[in-house]
Amino acid sequence: MKNPDAPLRPPSLLAIAYAPAAIRRRLTWLLTLDARLLSVLQRANEPMIAQLRLSWWRDAIRSSSGERPKGEPLLAELNDFEASNSVTDAALNLIDAYEILAIDAESDAQHSARADRILAICGAYADWIEATETERDQIDLLVRWWCDPVGRLPKSLTRKIRPLSILALAEQLDSSAAKSLSFGRGLRLSWHALTGH
Repeated sequence: MKNPDAPLRPPSLLAIAYAPAAIRRRLTWLLTLDARLLSVLQRANEPMIAQLRLSWWRDAIRSSSGERPKGEPLLAELNDFEASNSVTDAALNLIDAYEILAIDAESDAQHSARADRILAICGAYADWIEATETERDQIDLLVRWWCDPVGRLPKSLTRKIRPLSILALAEQLDSSAAKSLSFGRGLRLSWHALTGH
């Protein structure tokens, strides 16, 4: 799926490549929506404008397949996922998180909204891979690190969880001084994708 307004970044594409084949399409859709919602925040000059655009997405996703606006590839593809409520639920949770990011500048609210965004992605992913109790415990550990990346990335994560750890590590690198070293970041992410370390 290509989206000229908010193309997926290389870390997202890497995560999708490492995801189980059966869920790649759903993960691609969710990460593309995430990128679109981030673009809404970045392009809006005022919080109210962002909130209106996010409300449009919420209403469109909540609508039945026959009532959704035509001409939007993400909405057209959502119609194929109707049997999976986890796709719609994750999308609505993402929108809720981005709405808080758009309208509430208070730091605690921002931190909570970022955590809600991460939980939306990770929770959907856990459902899609039918994660075991052990895998859900590992995902919970990763979520805590992703929300507050103190120390090193958690070890002993299973191969099925690696797409999430790729996304978490990519965001941690983006927020660190290492972001100026794009070549080094790429190597670090590739090494993690290959080895889990």
